[in-house]
Amino acid sequence: MNIQAYIESGILEEYVLGTVSPQEKQEVECMSHIYPEIKEELLRTESALEEYALKHQTPPPASLKESLFAKMNFDSVKDIDDTQADELTIGKTEQVSDETPGILQPVNTEDPKVISNVFDRVETREVTPFWAKLAVAAAVLLAMFAGWSAIQMTEYKGSNEQLAGEMNEMKAEMAGLKQGFDYNHSLAGLYSDPSYKVVKMAGMPKSPESAVSAFWNQQTNEVYVDVQKLPAAPAGKQYQLWTIVDGNPVDVGMLDNQFSGKVLKMKETKPGAVAFAITLEKEGGVPSPTMEQMYVMGKVS
Repeated sequence: MNIQAYIESGILEEYVLGTVSPQEKQEVECMSHIYPEIKEELLRTESALEEYALKHQTPPPASLKESLFAKMNFDSVKDIDDTQADELTIGKTEQVSDETPGILQPVNTEDPKVISNVFDRVETREVTPFWAKLAVAAAVLLAMFAGWSAIQMTEYKGSNEQLAGEMNEMKAEMAGLKQGFDYNHSLAGLYSDPSYKVVKMAGMPKSPESAVSAFWNQQTNEVYVDVQKLPAAPAGKQYQLWTIVDGNPVDVGMLDNQFSGKVLKMKETKPGAVAFAITLEKEGGVPSPTMEQMYVMGKVS
């Protein structure tokens, strides 16, 4: 398991932002329990995102409440008095007919009057209680605040995505510094630095045209690799660097599959290396080299 490559893949940032699939989420949580380095990086990423969110959070504008209530009309409603209610009702009984014998009819002792608006529809105004208006106003206020909150969440998510992008760029820059961000300058510096031993690895029968140079600091045991020519690794495969110390192969790390134009920083080796070699292994590496898959090798002169 190449822990550093897993950390640099960006999946931890996606996990913190909540953009991973359920399977990836389970994978990250499992890896963080197995590998303390991944758990530490995950906690550091969560802390960085939380700090960024707190630093860039936007509180609701102070004028929001006043502007909302200014648009509301809370005028009290006047009740309709009994006199107005009586005017809306016509309670007179008319004599229907006095031609029907045997049926007593109401007698109107007053002079008959013609009601001109008898067929007009009487409109009744419905009175809305004050508390109902207040509830509607509160609902409108809540809806507007919810809308404002949604906008803020969208902006916050956009800020998180921007932060994730910036973090990826920073990681790329850091990786570039580790692997030789300025390729020509780093390569020239390694060739001219007397503390580094240059080991030329020539192509083996598996790939005669391949050529790779290793730079070994014999005081610190740091190792860098410059790939001049090497076939692209097939899917599911990755190149692995080895040193031979006391007749035994020592793993010095996996080559980035995007090795073109880079000076790759590898793991530190053990003192006393007599040779360097590169084999093609399954992605992530193996504990011992597959000799049939050796592509280049070079002795330490």
